[in-house]
Amino acid sequence: MRLNSVFRFLVFVLFFSALLFPVFSQDSSTWYYGKKIRSIEFDGLKNVNSLELEGVTSSFIGKPFSDDLYFDLLNRIFALEFFDDITSDALPGDARGDSVVIKFTVKERPFVSDIDFSGNRHIGDSELKQAISIKEKDIFNSSKVLLDERAVRDAYLKKGYTNVRVSSSTKDDGKGGIEIDFHVSEGRSTVLRSVSFMGNQVVASKTLKGLLSMKEAGLITKGSFQESQLEADKLAILAYYQNRGYVDAAILDVVRTVSYNEKDDCDELEIQFVIQEGSQYTFSGITFAGNNIFSTETLRALLKLQDGETFNQERFQQGLLAITDLYYENGYTSNGFDPAVSKNPETKQISVNFTIMERPRSHIENIILRGNTKTKDYVILREIPIETGDIFSKAKVTTGLRNLFNLQFFSAIVPEIVAGSEENLVDLILNVEEQSTTSLEFGVTFSGMADPDSFPVSLFLKWQNSNFMGTGKAVSATGELSTDNQSISFGYSDSWLFGLPVSVSVNAGVEHSSLTTLREIYMPDGSVNDSKYYMNYNQVAFDLGASIGRRWIPDFAIFSVSGGIVSEILRNFYDADVFVPADSTIASYHGQWGIQNSLWMSASVDARDINYDPSSGWFARQRVSWTGLVPALENEFFFRSDTKGEIYFTLLDLPVTDSWNLKFVLSGFTTLSFINPTPNSKLSTSNMLYVDGMFTGRGWESIYNTHRTKAMWNNSIELRMPLAPGIVSFDFFFDAVALKDDLSDMFTSLSIEDFYFSFGPGLRMSLQQFPLRILLANTFQIKNGSVEWRNGKGPEWDFVLSFNLIDR
Repeated sequence: MRLNSVFRFLVFVLFFSALLFPVFSQDSSTWYYGKKIRSIEFDGLKNVNSLELEGVTSSFIGKPFSDDLYFDLLNRIFALEFFDDITSDALPGDARGDSVVIKFTVKERPFVSDIDFSGNRHIGDSELKQAISIKEKDIFNSSKVLLDERAVRDAYLKKGYTNVRVSSSTKDDGKGGIEIDFHVSEGRSTVLRSVSFMGNQVVASKTLKGLLSMKEAGLITKGSFQESQLEADKLAILAYYQNRGYVDAAILDVVRTVSYNEKDDCDELEIQFVIQEGSQYTFSGITFAGNNIFSTETLRALLKLQDGETFNQERFQQGLLAITDLYYENGYTSNGFDPAVSKNPETKQISVNFTIMERPRSHIENIILRGNTKTKDYVILREIPIETGDIFSKAKVTTGLRNLFNLQFFSAIVPEIVAGSEENLVDLILNVEEQSTTSLEFGVTFSGMADPDSFPVSLFLKWQNSNFMGTGKAVSATGELSTDNQSISFGYSDSWLFGLPVSVSVNAGVEHSSLTTLREIYMPDGSVNDSKYYMNYNQVAFDLGASIGRRWIPDFAIFSVSGGIVSEILRNFYDADVFVPADSTIASYHGQWGIQNSLWMSASVDARDINYDPSSGWFARQRVSWTGLVPALENEFFFRSDTKGEIYFTLLDLPVTDSWNLKFVLSGFTTLSFINPTPNSKLSTSNMLYVDGMFTGRGWESIYNTHRTKAMWNNSIELRMPLAPGIVSFDFFFDAVALKDDLSDMFTSLSIEDFYFSFGPGLRMSLQQFPLRILLANTFQIKNGSVEWRNGKGPEWDFVLSFNLIDR
């Protein structure tokens, strides 16, 4: 908040009852105190989006009016820095005055009507506009303009313009807007022509040059010089020496030679590092003093260096950090640590005397939340396994951060630990940045024109809000419309019940489908053929499901158990005088309503770092279900089991820019599923296992109807390269799915010829608002020891559209 805004707010508070809000003063018209707030309205909005204000005001709707609540609301509105002046009024929310409407009349700050750049010859306007934070139509904020001057300057510095100067000016456009002009004095660019070293005897110049982030101008690199890179490279050189025992290594000077290149109109720079290497030291040991809580053996075991090893500064610091973390994680945040390092120049040895000043454990005084304008405080606090008054624990805070990230309610979470009001008290501050929790999935599929009377378009739409009204509850609605399928379903879930990590969910839906199945045909010789001819039929089904689960969240994993029931009422329609379906369960539901009930249970262990886009860890789940509860009403009775495992490894995580790393994550998935029907029980083809080509055996859509069985083993390996972490990733997958008649065959007669293989690249969206996978897939099998492509000719890429499902 700017100073003038703060001043106006304080004046407003001091003269609150007399000047700006007389209707709220403590006189005869205090009818609104204790009344529930029905709505909060704004008059005078022109450029401010009302949705941005709803994010602030929605959490106040329904609460009883009070002075504290009103000041909190007003403070949040002022903090947006959208308005120069705010006046307010209280209006009856209904005829009887049982509720109150708060109406704010506002005067908006000027908006940014135009952004111009002058003096920029080497960097275009579009590139500079991307570098700055303020945009046209934004509310004008002078502090942002000053920050954007630095952003423009940084854009030039990255391209080697070390003498750039940037200023800005503003003017009123006469229409309520502000025009901003950034004035750039570029100066000449500086190009790094060569880098050399002097004084290095132990380490070769080629090795040292490989450590540098600065690159000489060449065929590929432009050689743009940045002062910040030079400072970073000096540290990299010293770290290289210190990690090899040369603790006295120093850069005595950096000699710069500048010459002007008239042809290219640039300054050419030659840099020479003058290095003093010094002698190599070994580590002679560490002693501890003052440690009573943890034994010397426990602390020494955390040190990464052994006696007699070449001294390594990085490993030494890692050991010290591990020791301080041991105290920190157990609540000792006020301890003092003094690692006194002694160097013996004669023996070339380093020893350390580590003195620890142990103090009582720290307790949490306050947990402060900032930035959650939509999400209720309790939704955040319940995910953190630590409360006010508890002993501080870094491990519990880390667990809480993982839980909050897994919610996918926030794009950023930054914790702060600050001193409390007294010694050994700390405040935990969580700064969160909320993101949209409403997702809209839609799809349009164009089918073939084999039937000229059919409409070849299928529509799919799903709306979901995973943080409804900021309460952490999820609601969803899904619909599908096509010539052969029409459905609609609704869902509700809550991950916390009665203040406990108990999840509940309910879903209901109705569906009409036009289906095809094999029929029985009597042949001229009297035999029955049930494997070649097909019939059409219609099905109407009503579904209802409910579940309940419980989570336990220790520091290293998330344990979950859940269970539920699914009921389906269905009926099939076809001409029984003409058709006899080969699947007897279809006939069982012809002309009458039937029911199918299923009970299921699931248990899982989740040790992934982040469940929606993991880089490390593993996940395991066992799910079992029993279908058929009422023998007099149901036709199918069978047991189903699904055993799943996932594992993730980070193969490479290399910083490329300040905000992006080149990262490769290897993931593996395996699922073993089988169905075991009771003796003499029917089993419909719709309940059997199959390769759907979308989630299993990606690309094998052609065997969706023809290959159904009672045992399936689904395997997949993916190499993932996040392009924008948590948003989109480039993946390469390899799937292998095997189908067998039953589980025993999976263990006794499984061969490579039973597998359906597929592979290919794709893009994976990890945003919950757009959880799509766009893939290209090639499919093949191994027959008689050779590769047999699905089309019988060779590789052929198929387009596959799938969804990024998250196991929780």
